[in-house]
Amino acid sequence: MMQLFKDRNFLNYWIGQFVSVIGDHISIIAFPLLVLQMTESVSMTGLVFAVQGIPRAILMLVGGAVVDRVGARAVMMVTSVLRFGLVMVVAWLINVDQASLQIVFGLAFAFGVADAFFYPASTAIVPSLLSKDKLQAGNALVQGSMWVGVIVGPALAGLIIAGEITTMGHDANLEAATYASNRSGFARAFFVDGLTFAASFITLIFVRTRKGESNVNDSVPDSSLKASIGGEVMEVVRWVWSQPSMRLGFIGIAALEFFFQTPIFVGLPALAKARFLEPVYVYGLIITAYGSGALIGSFVGGSVRAIPDKYLIRVMFLVFMGSGASFGLMVLYEPYWWAMLVFFVCGTGDSFVWVNFTTWVQKQVPEKKIGRVMSILTFMSVGLIPIASVILGVAFEWNLEASLLIVSGILVVFCMVAACHKDAIFVRAEDGNITAMTEGKV
Repeated sequence: MMQLFKDRNFLNYWIGQFVSVIGDHISIIAFPLLVLQMTESVSMTGLVFAVQGIPRAILMLVGGAVVDRVGARAVMMVTSVLRFGLVMVVAWLINVDQASLQIVFGLAFAFGVADAFFYPASTAIVPSLLSKDKLQAGNALVQGSMWVGVIVGPALAGLIIAGEITTMGHDANLEAATYASNRSGFARAFFVDGLTFAASFITLIFVRTRKGESNVNDSVPDSSLKASIGGEVMEVVRWVWSQPSMRLGFIGIAALEFFFQTPIFVGLPALAKARFLEPVYVYGLIITAYGSGALIGSFVGGSVRAIPDKYLIRVMFLVFMGSGASFGLMVLYEPYWWAMLVFFVCGTGDSFVWVNFTTWVQKQVPEKKIGRVMSILTFMSVGLIPIASVILGVAFEWNLEASLLIVSGILVVFCMVAACHKDAIFVRAEDGNITAMTEGKV
């Protein structure tokens, strides 16, 4: 796997994304806590994620079609420049104490638009850098760098924003952090995030992508070349829907992320704020623990034999059951080290199966359709987050701990049902497409 670093082209791409992802996870910590400390409202924190997610969801599939037309590298470069400018403006406004909630919501909306194009591009570019036999190792390294960012970014964000370290609870009778006390720290955090976007753009200048390889399912001229963007999107939606096991995996991930992302980025910050004097730092530690486990899982996923195709979907959902249980375990036992341990274990399993699933999808998709298919996968991962952010944000405002327990139960039951579904067992049909086994019982 490490031999890929001898490929200068791949190395240039990896370095840029490694730096960028650290900045991403600084802002992931800064964003919800900025809104939470500005408003003291959990539901408002959920609403800002909804504002970011709405344009991302609406434009995600269009973004995939644009990637297929103009290339993933070009899309990533343009969005990196745009996000650099946006973040730097917000950092300056916070620094001079001119930031308002309206400005924060405006930034969230603009980021949602940029994300709709950047996300599918960032997953579609890897097959244009590496041959298919190197995809699993390449995905492991790319996702491994992302999880290094999850480890370093949140911890760094906690230090940049808070300026000090404490994991004490409110029973220590000390003054808790406020927006006023952390304002300069928030400005520094967004400034650092902006620099990482600049680094990503510079490294992409030196990256060269190759033309897509031919595919047995793509041997005739692609009719979508003459179609509208809407027609291109629908063509690939129909293609994904025709693959039963891939369809189950995509639908399952949509349901899973609906109940997983918002609790992480809205529920856990609120839980940390309710239990600890310096919630930024404690929340950063918990996310860092998840990233540490995910880093191990990604490298193991790229180093060992892939999960057999026949059982991949079933194994994936069995592992995701543990992720669902994690919220309930953290609610029922309060120490921060316990939350870190639970998330470390979940991160290891989640990342391991995600490397396998992403590689499997990339190998099955004709390269002329890769941007659109990966945009569908990304949409299923994040497209429903606006709805989840509003619904769960209100639920967390009503009763935070009870809502987290309910979410945990829903996730465990759903993943169990998905793992037992007949389409979770699949075989390769003679024509080269993936199809599910058709027996009525598993």
